[in-house]
Amino acid sequence: MKKASRINNIKWCLDDNGLIGLLDGLLVQEEARRGYFTCDYKGKGIFGKFFKEKGNIGLIRNRVSPRGKKEYLAGKKLLALSIMTPQPLGYGISDKGSYIIQERIEGDTFVNVFLESKDRPGLLLKLADLLKTLKIEKVVHNDLHLNNIIVHKESLYLIDLHKMQFKRHVSMKDEVSSLSHAITMLYGDMTSDEKTLFFSRYGERDIRASVEKEIVRLWGRWIRKKKKRAFESTSKLVVNGDCIYMTGAEDLVCSDPVQLIKKDKKIVVERHNDHIRKYYRNRRRLRQAWENHVALKYLDLYVTPEPYCTKSPSLFSWGYVAMEDLTVSGIEFDRYLDKAYDHMSKGEKTMFIEGFSRFLALLFKKKIAHRDLKGCNIFVLNDGRFLLLDVEDIIFTVMDEERLTKMLVQLNTTIPKRISMNDRMRLYMGATKEINVDRKQVFKDIQKRSLESDIVYEGVSGLRHESW
Repeated sequence: MKKASRINNIKWCLDDNGLIGLLDGLLVQEEARRGYFTCDYKGKGIFGKFFKEKGNIGLIRNRVSPRGKKEYLAGKKLLALSIMTPQPLGYGISDKGSYIIQERIEGDTFVNVFLESKDRPGLLLKLADLLKTLKIEKVVHNDLHLNNIIVHKESLYLIDLHKMQFKRHVSMKDEVSSLSHAITMLYGDMTSDEKTLFFSRYGERDIRASVEKEIVRLWGRWIRKKKKRAFESTSKLVVNGDCIYMTGAEDLVCSDPVQLIKKDKKIVVERHNDHIRKYYRNRRRLRQAWENHVALKYLDLYVTPEPYCTKSPSLFSWGYVAMEDLTVSGIEFDRYLDKAYDHMSKGEKTMFIEGFSRFLALLFKKKIAHRDLKGCNIFVLNDGRFLLLDVEDIIFTVMDEERLTKMLVQLNTTIPKRISMNDRMRLYMGATKEINVDRKQVFKDIQKRSLESDIVYEGVSGLRHESW
């Protein structure tokens, strides 16, 4: 590295001082938590990042171990170990924080590439090799999620290195932490074969149980954090007085009510010109509904009606959640079956069952359960997709055999009796094929426990009671 240079109250330490001219002309908003800039130099892309420091601890850190300098040195060490990372070109230190200057890598995050790839096994093998190399070289990346691994020209590049540690010894705790953080973002989307392939390539099959336990813990913590943010202004939410809006939905809930859909001691459901409002007498149920909507939004899952906003209850009024109006978009699951099942061809029934099985399988893989999975709480859209209703009854949890059986028994006893046993079996077996349960035993339990009660569902002509 050449001699340090100071411009605009920033002390720059650069491998090539020819960059000084470019950096002198760049404007970085140092008031922002993170500032980014890109430029071109000698035919190559340059990427810069600013780390803002806050408070006394941040100021001390900026003097003792600036994050920009730490990332620069970490990048040099990784490259010396033949571990791919953007080429570090220098760093800068100002009164408010520090900078890292590095090569700009034109690629996409591992998680995005993986979910769209036609060679998912090949990517998993590369990921396992990278993580194994980090372990061998005693490198611990303390923020190793898959957005910090970039895929560029079929190679994996580590980024965001300022939290990285080079240790004398990597403990089992370090190893489990690295693996679980690395794969937790996509583990629910991996098939059983892909999971087996990954751990076989990594070479430590005995560690799988510990990693999966840690993934469940991390996932639960992530959900709790997102729920906690459900009542704050974030990139996805806008707080305006006693209303909290999904970003972009601020003008979607302005009309007067036009129809009362349902009213009982617990809820009131109104149709407005441009949305549905569900009022809750119980504040806890209202909070649960909105938190679940927000968590699903962060998960980027469209498995419930699209939420628009929530309004807090007052002394004289109930609080509500406003959401999209599905009136002309489809029909409840039990009513759909009562109306359409008898008129379906064998092929149409097969397509419908497979589509619904995939929907349930997605929920189970994402650890999404429903405490009241009746036929009337599932919505069939006209385009063939499915949604969950009564969002307040959604829970985020690992699917064990008892919970799974209870949910499917409730569904089984709230759809018309004439749905054939063969179709029911194909539905339940298909929905559970990626869950680690005894599927045959679950189906036997569903059959046995379903016979203990009558069938009750909402048909086209009204409420129906049927005996097995």
